[in-house]
Amino acid sequence: MTDANSEKVPASERPDALTVALNFLPLALIGLGATLAVRFASGGGAFALFMIWLYIVPALAGGAVSRLWRTPTGNFGTTDAGYRHWWLMLQLQMPFNRLPILEDALRLVPCLYPAWIALWGGKLSALALVGPGVLIVDRHLIRVGQGAVLGVRAGLSGHLATRDENGRWRIIVAPCEVGADAIVGAEAGMGPGAGLEPGAVLPAGRRLGPYRHWPKTPEGNSP
Repeated sequence: MTDANSEKVPASERPDALTVALNFLPLALIGLGATLAVRFASGGGAFALFMIWLYIVPALAGGAVSRLWRTPTGNFGTTDAGYRHWWLMLQLQMPFNRLPILEDALRLVPCLYPAWIALWGGKLSALALVGPGVLIVDRHLIRVGQGAVLGVRAGLSGHLATRDENGRWRIIVAPCEVGADAIVGAEAGMGPGAGLEPGAVLPAGRRLGPYRHWPKTPEGNSP
């Protein structure tokens, strides 16, 4: 998600070597998986081995990162450890963000998709309903309760890119939470730190920005 309300257009910032290098991580994982699959199998067996690699290895790696290096949350600059953690996790998940059909295929099998989300470090109840075209960008940063419904083409993102008062890049990172029996309407969206109370209904097309809750909370976060 990108904040379109930025009023300043600053001079561009040059990414450091690590940021650039991590851009190649998805391709490297795919290439290594394909190489190993062809090396140890052939025909349909090689394809099956590659698909197992594609689904399991990035998820296990991401889960290990999010558990061994506890996921930082907050507002980070591009040189902060929290930013680097998020960027690494984003690159591990990139094949599924670019090719949503890979993720939709998992949703055909009951309980398989929630188990896969758990590998990343996220939480999706096996009794939640995930509609067609739902986009989950940061799988390790979602918390979806029992009986919740994610409507058609709804979007959940655990991060948002913006700029500070000096025009420098900032990333807001926080879990996105959907309470038990809550409904995220069709094409609705939730940003980092956003929360949907148990049993609440977020109307179709409605967007919740960072740390906003629905309905209004006692702390004053308006929907």
